Amino acid sequence: MDDKGFIFTVDAALALIVVIVLTATITAYTLLPYYQGEDHQHLEALADSILETMEQSGQLRTDAVYYSSGDASLIAKANADLNTTLGTLVPSGVAYKITMTSGNSYVVQNTTGTRNLLTSNDIATKVKVISGPQEGWVGRAYYKIEQVQFEDQTDTAVTTLWNFHNWLQNFNPWNNGLDDYNYWGGNNPSYYSSQVPKSISFYINGTSINGAKFLIGSAYDRSSWSNPSAFGAKFILNGNANHNISSADFGSALYYTAYSSGYTNYRRYMYNYLGNITNSELNIGMNNFYLDFSANSYQELPWFSIIGNYTTTMKVPQGVVTATSNFPDIAGAGTSSNSLTYDLNTGTVTNSTGSSISWNTIQSSDINTNKPFQITGIPYGTSTGSAVASVSNVYLPPNTRLFDAYTVINPYGGVDRAIVQVKNSKGTWQTIFTSFGSYTERDDGGYGNIPGILNIAPYLTSGNNQVRVIIWDDAPSSDNDLVGLTSCYSIIKYSQLPIRWDTYPFDSKQYDDTTATQTKTFKIDSDAQEAILFIGTGLDTKNITVTIKNSTGASSTLYSSGPVPFSLDLGDLDAAKTTHLLTTINPNGTYQLKPGNYTISLSITPGASYESGDYGGSSRPNGAISYNAIANPEIFSGTRVSVVYPKFLSSIWVDSFASNPTDAKTIAANNLTDTLRSYGYTVDTSQIKTEAIYTGDVPNSIPVRLELWKQ
Repeated sequence: MDDKGFIFTVDAALALIVVIVLTATITAYTLLPYYQGEDHQHLEALADSILETMEQSGQLRTDAVYYSSGDASLIAKANADLNTTLGTLVPSGVAYKITMTSGNSYVVQNTTGTRNLLTSNDIATKVKVISGPQEGWVGRAYYKIEQVQFEDQTDTAVTTLWNFHNWLQNFNPWNNGLDDYNYWGGNNPSYYSSQVPKSISFYINGTSINGAKFLIGSAYDRSSWSNPSAFGAKFILNGNANHNISSADFGSALYYTAYSSGYTNYRRYMYNYLGNITNSELNIGMNNFYLDFSANSYQELPWFSIIGNYTTTMKVPQGVVTATSNFPDIAGAGTSSNSLTYDLNTGTVTNSTGSSISWNTIQSSDINTNKPFQITGIPYGTSTGSAVASVSNVYLPPNTRLFDAYTVINPYGGVDRAIVQVKNSKGTWQTIFTSFGSYTERDDGGYGNIPGILNIAPYLTSGNNQVRVIIWDDAPSSDNDLVGLTSCYSIIKYSQLPIRWDTYPFDSKQYDDTTATQTKTFKIDSDAQEAILFIGTGLDTKNITVTIKNSTGASSTLYSSGPVPFSLDLGDLDAAKTTHLLTTINPNGTYQLKPGNYTISLSITPGASYESGDYGGSSRPNGAISYNAIANPEIFSGTRVSVVYPKFLSSIWVDSFASNPTDAKTIAANNLTDTLRSYGYTVDTSQIKTEAIYTGDVPNSIPVRLELWKQ
């Protein structure tokens, strides 16, 4: 596995674009950070969801009251209300037109700016007939919040800090045996008599460390299988030899596989050692380790993993809910005849009857994720995999706005490939990532292309969504490696507040080179407060470089050849430079982000192939990989730019109906107070303004027609 499992529990400081917050405000399905679909069916679903949201919140009825009043100022208010709400609900680049017949027909539309589309051959239309409000009074209460307040939030991060997912014998000089070259890493590989340990490095981004676990796999492979045993090893972490593991410490073999080569029968026994690392053994920032083997020529290293537990602290805006959905832990090895389940917390092994599931079945069906299994008919690799799968349920409440959503994947063991799928509330599995196909440039089916963090926001709908992760080891008859998923989770961020948070994700891609560069465009509008780059790259990434370019073509390198952080504040980095592309510096030393269109480039460099187990090159080799070979880099869609806005542009309001104007205003004010307090705000009730108008002349049935179209 060579994939970074970065966790971004708080993805931005943000700001608010105040539109109308109605009693139940806005449906999240319609408010992805940017428009994600292009087909007619998606536009129809979008229009239907928008009308349903506006009806449930009461806005359509309220605006019908305004239109039916005959008062020019109230009609103008209805126009403004509809235009403001649709301007937020309808994604950029989509033109809209809404027609409401309340006595007369009233039309609100926008085909300007990014919606500069006067007409189209393909217009999606939805019509809804709403009932007029009961005869009486509608009360409106509104409140002006000038700026979002931010607070510190501390979260626990569990991350696969390092994972070796191969067999060390596939790399030179370990193809000659661990007894000949006993360090992993090592130095001077051509001169065995002068071996010198050389550490493998990994980086921890956090504020404090709680501890970690590590797993060492050992294999014993020979034709004479009497008295098989694991090797012994010293695990040296940050220069401390605190973990001296003997052959006996591995205990009994987890399992073995039998195979034949020519006329000779072989057995391959698989062992695993689970150890604990204290917080005092690890550093915030850079860490280094190596293994010192006590082994013979029949013993091999098939996997090695470090799984860290630490805390992070970041600023989060009040009024934004961060919801976490955990995946059940699962690990082991599966064949058609036997399923071995491994408990990462206790080391307990459980055997049960095996099962096989075809690749075609996995694409569209629910499967048993309670134990390891065998996949058959995989398009790439050996076509057979020893697999585990896990599912989390992600609930997106109705009448909320979705800002960000991502899945963190923490695999360990001999993981070769993965598939990630989402089944939204409409009940259809959709594949959002596979190691092969369009997600890799390599011609071996994306070996080692395992994501650490993926953007799932485009695939979620209001209600219950399921996210499924399946990982596997390519499993020829003699090789069924332990694979596992631990502490994986999906995070969504949403609110009922009309907050603006624009997200620009990168593409998931494995590159057929020793370096990789991916470029994306993003936009900053007036009043933006933060522009943050969140980073999710391959685990074996050693250095990243971030370059920004403005619309004139001027460029600036904001972060150069540094270790991989959780995130980078692009404004802070730009403000610290002599020449400023992204910011305007104030006399007091503060800055504002400059409105405009920008291009950001992320360049990454991974470590050596033998460190992570990745193959350096476009195809799997016949012989051992050179000690100096560089792994192939990966960038995943968890890499994204978030632009956040701090200020409200208008008041928040709610409405209510009653038989008299006093009660209508009082109920509306109470509902607004409860709504704001539920967002975490302290409300100054003296600043709440109320009004009421009579609803007796509104038609009983009011047709509303919404049209959406793109270029």
